[in-house]
Amino acid sequence: MHQDPRRPRRRSDQSRVRGPTRPHTVRTLHAPVPGPHTDPNTNGYFNEVNRNKQSIALDTRTEEGIAVLRDLIAHCDVIVENFSSTVMTKLGLGYEALRTINPDIVYVSMSGMGHTGPRNGWVSYADTVSASSGLTGLTGWGPDDVVGVIYGHGDIVAGLQAALATIAALEHRAETGRGQHIDLSQLEAIAAHMGTSLLRGTEVGPAGNTHPAWSPQGVYRSLGADRWLAVSVRDDTEWTSLCEVIGRPELATDERTRTAEARRRESALVDGALGTWVRTMSADSAAELLQARGIPAGAVQDGRELVEHDPQLRARGFYVRKEHPVAGAFLHEGVPITLTRTPGGIREPAPVIGADTDAVLRDVAGLTPERIQHLRADGVLR
Repeated sequence: MHQDPRRPRRRSDQSRVRGPTRPHTVRTLHAPVPGPHTDPNTNGYFNEVNRNKQSIALDTRTEEGIAVLRDLIAHCDVIVENFSSTVMTKLGLGYEALRTINPDIVYVSMSGMGHTGPRNGWVSYADTVSASSGLTGLTGWGPDDVVGVIYGHGDIVAGLQAALATIAALEHRAETGRGQHIDLSQLEAIAAHMGTSLLRGTEVGPAGNTHPAWSPQGVYRSLGADRWLAVSVRDDTEWTSLCEVIGRPELATDERTRTAEARRRESALVDGALGTWVRTMSADSAAELLQARGIPAGAVQDGRELVEHDPQLRARGFYVRKEHPVAGAFLHEGVPITLTRTPGGIREPAPVIGADTDAVLRDVAGLTPERIQHLRADGVLR
C-alpha cells in the first residue's frame, strides 16, 4: 500500500500486509549469507527487495482482520495485489467493494493472466508466465534442450509495468480526482517485451548464445577456474579490430571469415581463434582490450563478484550497506536511476515481520491504542 506524498492527509510510506502465520513466499526462498537460517526475517531475497518499506502482520482469515485492512485501505492512495483474479473479491476486497470506502483509490491487480478472459482464474508464477509468453521457448541450445529462465523475470517485468501504470493513474487522479482499477496481466507484460523475437513464428527457436546477424557472438572460456568472457561483434569493422587484438589479422580478409554470414558458416574456425586468445588471459583483461577498440565485451560475473568487486558499480556507489536488526549489516541494491534533483536512496533496511503494525494502524488508519490492544489480545495482530 502506498500514500501519495502530494496529499497531506496521508503519509508517503509503503507497507506490506502479511498474515503472521503465513510469511510471504519470498521470505523462505533464499538465505542471505552462508549458514543455517530458519528465521524468515533473515531471508536475503526478501530483505534485498523490501528496503524502505514497513511491515504489518494482520490475520486476514478473521472478520476483524479484514475490517482492519479495510480501515487501512480507506486512508491509502494505492493498493497493490498479485493474487489470482478471484482471491480479493472473495475476501470482500475487490475494486468495486473498496471504491465505496475510498472512491479515489488506485487499485493495482497483478495477476498472471489478468481479470478477464477464459484463463483469468489461473494461478501463475514467474516461470509459468515466462513459458506462456514465448520466452522459455527461445532460451536454450536447441528444440530438445530448452532452458527455463531461472529467476522471476516475469515478476520483475510486471512490477516495472505496474509502477508506470500507477504513476499514470496518480497523474490522472491529480487532474480529475478519480481513482481507477489497473488490471495488469503478467502474461501480457512479458509478451510485450518479446519484441521482434516472435515475428518469424515457428522459425525462431533456442539459439544458445548466438545472434541472427552478429558474428562472432558467444561466451568464451578465459584464464582461471570457470571464468568466461562474453563478446559480440556487430559488423565487419569490429571484426577487423578484433582480429588485430587477438593477433590474427589475416582472418579479417580471409574469404572464409570476411563477412558475418561467412563467419557464421565457419563458426568452428572463428570461435576457435577467439577462444584460443581468450583462454590465455583473465576475462577482465580481455574485456578491457576489446572495449578499447569499441568491441562489446565483458566478464561473466557471479553474484559475489557483482556485489563486492565490480569496479563500475563500486565507483557509482550502487550498493549501500545497511544494518538489519536481525540479519545484520549487508549490502543492498541501490537506486538504479540517478536523478539530479530527487535522487532517492536506501533509507532503511527491510522490516522484520510486523515491525510497524502498531505505528501504521495508529498513524495511517487512525486506530486508537485501545482497539489495537484489543486486536492484539484477540490474535488478529502479531
